[in-house]
Amino acid sequence: MQKYLSILFALSLPITLLHAYEKINGSIVIDEAHGLYWQDDFSSEKSSEDYDDAVAYCESLDLKGLTHWRLPTFRELFSITDYARVPTIAPAFTFMNDGTYWTSTPFAANKSRAWTIDFRTGETYYSYKTTNHAVRCVKTIPHNAKETR
Repeated sequence: MQKYLSILFALSLPITLLHAYEKINGSIVIDEAHGLYWQDDFSSEKSSEDYDDAVAYCESLDLKGLTHWRLPTFRELFSITDYARVPTIAPAFTFMNDGTYWTSTPFAANKSRAWTIDFRTGETYYSYKTTNHAVRCVKTIPHNAKETR
């Protein structure tokens, strides 16, 4: 069932990997096609204690002077999945945990679970929020982004 959901999501998304990512300051990946900054440093390999810990971690992240990070939605995290590669994360990303990553998207049938993505395989799962998974924070690129670079 989850495999079919992955395929369904993939078909519903525009082709996103045809654009280039840019890496700045060695720890931030810019995705201009989606208007997002992505965290990509050694902390991207670490696991959270649980879902609430993941949310708190992103909210308190200060990466190279950038603040106001958050846990990505399922659609956002899925947008950096590249099924032509193993691991299935876009090549601009250097750091990756061997496990699954949290999204902020709750599982509709059970709010005590949230969606996750495993970049080793590209599979998606819904997991209890009491479980530990890796965290990759995201931030919307502000309108004055040229000043930030």
